[in-house]
Amino acid sequence: MSKLALALAVAAALVVAAPATAATVPYQATYVEPAPINSGFACAPGTTCGSASFSGLGHSDDQVAVFNACGFGCHIRTITFDDGSTLVIRTEDQPSGFAFTSPGNSGSHGYIGFPGQPGNPQFLEITETIIGGTGRFAGATGSGAGTVALHGGTAIGKTSGDHAPVT
Repeated sequence: MSKLALALAVAAALVVAAPATAATVPYQATYVEPAPINSGFACAPGTTCGSASFSGLGHSDDQVAVFNACGFGCHIRTITFDDGSTLVIRTEDQPSGFAFTSPGNSGSHGYIGFPGQPGNPQFLEITETIIGGTGRFAGATGSGAGTVALHGGTAIGKTSGDHAPVT
């Protein structure tokens, strides 16, 4: 076998052996977390809880984020769906932990409903990484970014990104 034929055979074998990468699917997510005083939600200390809607994956009335679970400004969110499947997401505050901002002087007015956060509205940029799951989300991966808005005693997070297809 000539050197050229051997090189082509090796190259062809490498192409065949290369793992295929799965295409990603875009998503949009919304997290709604009312302040306990407004909603009757009884979140554990150091957490926030409420509902989540994830495009193409479903809605959940059972989602909990544990503040600073992976470092200051790094939180772990677990969304449990009706079928018992869970989706686990690491959320990181941008540019740093709990760096909320407000437009103009609006942050000094109104009711926000969260300790240490004055006035309405407050905004926080976040990034999120899907780090796993159970059931139909076993092995889930993906990432996205978005904004959390605090106003009127409710935190509303809206994110978008891409995730690997799930079963």
